Formats: sequence, structure tokens, C-alpha cells
Amino acid sequence: MERKSFIRRFLKKALIILASFILLVMAIAWYLAHRWDNQIRIQLKSYVLDMSDSLYNLQYDKLHLNLITGSLSLEKVSLVRDSAVYARLQQQHKAPRFLYTFSAEEINLKYFKVWRYFHKKQLSASSLALHNPSIILELNTRNIDTTKPRNAYQNISDKISSIHLGNLLLDNTNLKYTYVKKDSSLIYTQVSELSIQVKDFLIDSVAMQDPTRYLYARNYILDLKNYHYRTPDSLYWMHVRDVHYSAEDRSIKIKQFQVEPRYNREQFDIKSVYQRDRFDVHLNDIDITNLEPRLLLEDQIVQAGKVVINSGNLDIYHNRNLPPSPGNKLGKFPNQILLKVALPINIDTIIGKKTDILYSEINPKSQEAGKLSFNQVHGIFRNVTNIDSVIARKSMLTIDLDAVLMKSGKLKAHFGFSLKNKGGGFSVTGQIKDMDGRELNPVLKPLGMVEVKSCKINDLSFSMNGDEQGAKGEVKFLYSDLKVNILKKDEGSHEFKKKGLISFIANLMVIKDENPGKGQTRIAHPNYTRDPNKSYFNLVWKTLFTGIKEIVLGEHSPI
Repeated sequence: MERKSFIRRFLKKALIILASFILLVMAIAWYLAHRWDNQIRIQLKSYVLDMSDSLYNLQYDKLHLNLITGSLSLEKVSLVRDSAVYARLQQQHKAPRFLYTFSAEEINLKYFKVWRYFHKKQLSASSLALHNPSIILELNTRNIDTTKPRNAYQNISDKISSIHLGNLLLDNTNLKYTYVKKDSSLIYTQVSELSIQVKDFLIDSVAMQDPTRYLYARNYILDLKNYHYRTPDSLYWMHVRDVHYSAEDRSIKIKQFQVEPRYNREQFDIKSVYQRDRFDVHLNDIDITNLEPRLLLEDQIVQAGKVVINSGNLDIYHNRNLPPSPGNKLGKFPNQILLKVALPINIDTIIGKKTDILYSEINPKSQEAGKLSFNQVHGIFRNVTNIDSVIARKSMLTIDLDAVLMKSGKLKAHFGFSLKNKGGGFSVTGQIKDMDGRELNPVLKPLGMVEVKSCKINDLSFSMNGDEQGAKGEVKFLYSDLKVNILKKDEGSHEFKKKGLISFIANLMVIKDENPGKGQTRIAHPNYTRDPNKSYFNLVWKTLFTGIKEIVLGEHSPI
């Protein structure tokens, strides 16, 4: 009994001592928290003012420090630029090129090592989370900053010896980026619902020299759910969905890029007034590697090693019932357009896979739509650039394509575009093999009022060189058993009718039904002068068609 009584008395005293100890710890923690809380309030605002030369002020509603859990939180936080100080710095040529404005509903710092901060001036925590932040970045290239450049460590070293965050998370971020050009014109980019994660962020005396870090961190990861942009002509929406960026991998993955017309075809024609192509584009699973984000943000240069588009659909519609657009299309070849793009671009390789392309054109004579399809298109674009120093080393943009033409034709083509020739110099070589000519009827009947009854296309090989004035080249068309129907169409009818007599005469006396024929292979050398109101692809097609027509009908055919 005495032993049990002794144990009970011992446990009671132990509990009293433990409770007293806990109360003492809590009292000390409360005292230190209260004392350090005030110091942190003063120091946070002082740091921001001192390190920004009074350009920025830190504002917040409430600050909570909990020593027991090692947490620090701020509510209704904002970083505000002092406009008067900014104007003074601009006059003194000391204003920075990069400017910031920031706000967040709440900031939480977890496992904050308070003792280390106050006694060693080391800010260390396992994580920093910013809830619903709004960030405005401005790069003003007009600012002239004559102050001696200082890195991040040099900016903080007078106050703090190091900053380390295991994980930095900006959740549901609204980001606006403004680029102010030398001529004061502006480029705006704005995204919402952006998630930013920074891994192992460290600023100290040696972190800047660590080759495994990018801007003081092991990795920056950005995720964007949706981005929408309306084109300046108000005819299209551009959508980007499910974007993932990793600084460590220097890569971007995009689930889908879409160019969506805001109007159906009839409404688009009304809005357009003149003839123009209507595009409906879906590109899926896009991978961009060896990206240089610093060049994009600071110098507005798009530089990447490789872009891979894993699948896509491109639907192009053109209505020739509308009046032609005023002026001409000189200076609008693909290479000329690339050279005129205001944004410097340098992409080593673009690869497009498994893309289906459909071109539809309304013929005012037949009032029907001709449709030309290319399926399973695979293309490789090399040296996509408009930067003079790159062009000086490598002056040709090349494109290699292979596809299935109108369900059965095996198409291969190579395009070369000169980036030095201001007149749009280009070359094309290509081949179509093993095709049933009747597959071309969906485009020939509405646009050419001709129907292929039979034709075996064995080989259509072509090459041409040209510029924005015209093109010339060589066409070899090997085929057999060619028979056609010449068509007419009654007004108000959707049915084509055969012109029997004209078709009979054409097949009997005009059309050569095979090549080679009579032991001779006919090869054409077309020379076509461009209509300046027509596009680049119209010039390529017209030059090719001129050669085909010469082989099928003869050099001086009346048709």
C-alpha cells in the first residue's frame, strides 16, 4: 500500500512539474513571439524599403507568429510601388527596367526557424505558400539604370546572410506582364489560374555560381489550365489549354492549342467583306524543348531547340463569291511574312505529326465547294528564324512533308525558302505516286467542272524555282487510261450534268490518255507569271497545273 501511495504522490508531483514546465515554455514562447512579432513587423517593411531604395512599400493587415508550430502568416498583403520615388529614379537614371506590383489574400510560412533568423540572420523555412496572388510585371526598356548591377545576394547581404525555402507555391495566380518598347508601344500578356511552384530556393554567397540551379532554385514549375485571347481583328479566339513548364528540363508541354473562329462560315463572310481564308485549327500534345525563357521575358526573343506537335486538324475555308481584297499580296510569301514578324524567332526544328488538313473553296460558277484533303501529314520545318545573325550563318528555311492526298495518293514534298532574298525566293520539289485519279473529283468537279471517269496516276514528279513574280520548273506526269467528263450545272440545281458531245470529242481528239505514249515520255517545263492578287500556294499550284495541262492536252491545246 505504501509503495502504491508513493507512486501516486510521485506521479502527481511529476505532472505538476510537467504542467509548470509547459506553462513556462508557453509563457516564454508567448513573450518571445510577442517581442519577435513586433521586430518582424518593423524589419519586414524596413527590408523592403532599404533594398528597393524606397521604391516599394510592403503593406498588410495582420501578422501572426507561432513559435510552437514554427509558422508565420500575413493577411491582405501587397507590395506597392511609390510613383513619386519611381519618377525621381527615372530622372536620375536609376530606375530599374523590371518593375513589380504584388498582392495576395494570405501568405503562410511553415516550419520557420525563428531562432536561426534572429541570431544568425538566416531566413529558413520548409515552405512558403501565397494564396490567390495577383502579380503585375513590367519590363520598361526605356529606363536607363546607371547604378552598379547587384545580384540578389548583394541586395540582401547587409540585412540577411541567406534565404532558403524548401518549397514556394503560388496558387491560383493572376499574372499580367507588360513589355514597354523603346517607342513607348506596349505588349500585354495576361493569364489567370496559374500555379507556380519553386523547388529548393536558396540565396546565399555561393548559390549564384551553382550550375545545378536556375535563378537560385533547383526548379521552377508552372501550370496553366486555360488561356484565352481574342485576335485584334475580332474574328478568332485563341485557346491554350493545360500548359506545363519546367525550368529544370527547359521544356513546355501544351495539351492543346486552338484557333477558333468566332463566327460560322456565313457570318464570317459578312464580317470579312472581302475574300480571305477562314482557319479552324486544333493542335494537340505540343512539346517544346531547349526553351530560353530569360530571352523571352527580357528581350522578347522566342528561342527553342525543338517543337513537336503530335497531332492536329486544320480546316481552311475560302469563298470566292466575295470581292477580292483590295491591293495585292506582294510581300506575303511565307518567308517574307516570317522576316516581318516583330518578335525575333529562332527555332531549330518544328515537327508536325498525324495532322489532317482540309481546304474548301466555293466556286462562284458552280456555287459548290471543292474540297482538297491531306491526311496523316508529317512535316519537318528546319531553321525557322528571322534573326539576322542566325540567317548570316544559315540562310534557308526548309520544310519536308509527306501525306496521303485525297485518300490514296502518296505525297512527298520539299520546300526551300530563302531568308536573304527579300523578293520571296523559293524552291519546291515533290512527288505523288500510286493514286486513283477519281479521288480528285471532290475538288475537280466543283472548281474545274471536270470529272475523272478513269485514270491511274503512276508518278507525278515536279520541281520549280521562283519568287513573288513567278515560277518555272519541270513536271513529269506518268499515267494511264485517262478518261474525263466535261460538266455543266443548271442554275438553282446541285446536280452536275455531263456535256456528252464535248466530253466525247475531248476524250477522242484532245486528251492524251497515257504517258509514256508511243514510246515517248512527255515532260513539261512550265513558266508561270504570278497574279499578284493570289497567294504563294496558288502560284505553286498554277505552275504545276500548267505543266500537267501541257502533258495531258499538248503544248498548244485550245482548251
